[in-house]
Amino acid sequence: MKIKEFVEKDINRNIETVIKADDRDNISTEVAEYVITKEIAKKIRDLFSSYNNYGGANGVWISGFFGSGKSHLLKIISYVLENKEYNGLKSGEVFAEKIEGDEMLKADVLSATRIPSESILFNIDQQAQITSKSNPNAILSVFYKVFYDHLGYYGFQPHVAEFEMWLDKQDKYPIFKSKFETKHGALWETVRNDYFDPLVTSNIAEVLSEIFGVDSSKYEDILDSIEDKHKASIEDFCQRVNDYIKMKPKGF
Repeated sequence: MKIKEFVEKDINRNIETVIKADDRDNISTEVAEYVITKEIAKKIRDLFSSYNNYGGANGVWISGFFGSGKSHLLKIISYVLENKEYNGLKSGEVFAEKIEGDEMLKADVLSATRIPSESILFNIDQQAQITSKSNPNAILSVFYKVFYDHLGYYGFQPHVAEFEMWLDKQDKYPIFKSKFETKHGALWETVRNDYFDPLVTSNIAEVLSEIFGVDSSKYEDILDSIEDKHKASIEDFCQRVNDYIKMKPKGF
């Protein structure tokens, strides 16, 4: 017999040596194979208990030596809290089943998975490439970008994302994309990075004119107008996130 015949998993499969926040290719495998040590179980017991009994705290700090598994733990917890289904398995429930000898923790994990939530996982240093790190709003810019990206908007250019969000609030975004594709001959998601192209801006104005029943000249400079008026701030960002949360089920 060969050693690989004694092992349950395929030992020839690709195993990442470094955990990457934006790697979503092997989520079900990552959760199923995560080892919940006694030390990890001890640390996350308070986390899940506090999460289920929210009392005003708004953050968690994970500390540890380089290579101790901080990013790995954070990534797994993001999957567990969202309890998203991958390959027919719900991440939170798979994680809960791995807990042994601590029924209270298992119950808390399962309880946490029933709270509707969404996780936005990202590497802030990687995302910070969108702007100069000397920019006093560098971190805020990253938060805007990843939030807009999460919603399916064009986060790389906040004013374009805000245009899309404006349409969405009026339930006009889907029809805008459909009419734009018909007129321009290409998907909006493909073309929007060329938002400055005169043909693109012209088509945007024409489509908005059809949707809202007003002269297209009113919308010729709509993207420039949004860009000029927007003032990034922590308060503005928080308000946008809060508005999004209000659109979700109670307790989200």
